[in-house]
Amino acid sequence: MIFHNKPTLGKEEIVAAARVIKSGWIAQGNEVKKFEDEFSGFLFKKPGHAAAVSSGTAALYLALVSLGIKRGDEVISPTYVCSAVLNAIFMARARPVLIDIENLNLSYSETAKKVNKRTKAIIITHTFGYPADMNKFLNLGIPLIEDCAQALGSKFHNKYAGTFGDIAIFSFYASKMMTTGYGGMVFSKNKNLIAKIKDYREFDCRKGYKPRFNFQMSDLQAAIGRAQLKKLPGFLRKRNQIAAEYSKSINDVRFPKKSNSAKPNFYRFLLKITNPRRLQNYFLKNKIKTIVPIARHELLHNYLGLPPKNYPVSEEIAKTTLSLPIYPGLSKKQIGYIKAVLHKYFKYEKKI
Repeated sequence: MIFHNKPTLGKEEIVAAARVIKSGWIAQGNEVKKFEDEFSGFLFKKPGHAAAVSSGTAALYLALVSLGIKRGDEVISPTYVCSAVLNAIFMARARPVLIDIENLNLSYSETAKKVNKRTKAIIITHTFGYPADMNKFLNLGIPLIEDCAQALGSKFHNKYAGTFGDIAIFSFYASKMMTTGYGGMVFSKNKNLIAKIKDYREFDCRKGYKPRFNFQMSDLQAAIGRAQLKKLPGFLRKRNQIAAEYSKSINDVRFPKKSNSAKPNFYRFLLKITNPRRLQNYFLKNKIKTIVPIARHELLHNYLGLPPKNYPVSEEIAKTTLSLPIYPGLSKKQIGYIKAVLHKYFKYEKKI
């Protein structure tokens, strides 16, 4: 069976984990600090602008808290996004304002209509690693949170996703661009926001009480993260190579189309077709796993019981997209087999 996604781990991660275990200190410590600085250096060429946390969801919640989001504040979010975004907004006791998408990401025109005096933050998701047009949103005068959970290494106008807004979050879950098992990172060019994140992520032995939580990353995770970060440029190259191979034979159904200003990391490679479930079943019969990336019932407006007619693009994309396997561990033989199965399917489709 060819899996839809798999983490790419090797001896470097084993050596890193063993080093920390032998040190006798596996909780948050020096490895976390080094990981934060190396991650900040990757994005921004400067240390001190990142805070490691326990998950991508924790990162998003802490980003909201660092911006002073409180009960009753409105936070704009795309509806076509993982429910973790909704969870973080509710954890911050804010009110989600859901917006439809264009080209997979938050619609600027629809967002501009919804901005008002209660709007305190806009979450812009670089969905599946396809960068949003950040320049449009910068003019709205509202704090921008870049959700880069799927977009590590993606670029817009040759700048990394995560370096445009006020603050950005990343995820290191097992299926992401690089992994620490679970884990996340918050990045900001504003060191004051990072200081707030580091204050809120741990609660022990502090002078003066205020609600804080245990959102720490362990040194064990950070050591694996450091090994993965060194491999990230290679991971990005391999994903681009696989995407190029797929595109040779299926460019007419590839979604979204190429953009001169955006350079995706190809966290996902999507097809836009009329019957994705049929193709998914065909793949499964040929021992290849694919996914419908976000199903209709997972759209945030459907979770909240809001009218689907207000989110027509998200509804349509949820019904017509399928994600192919794409990760650095895929062999040339597996990639060739996936392409052959696709070719056979579309040849079969023309006959029915």
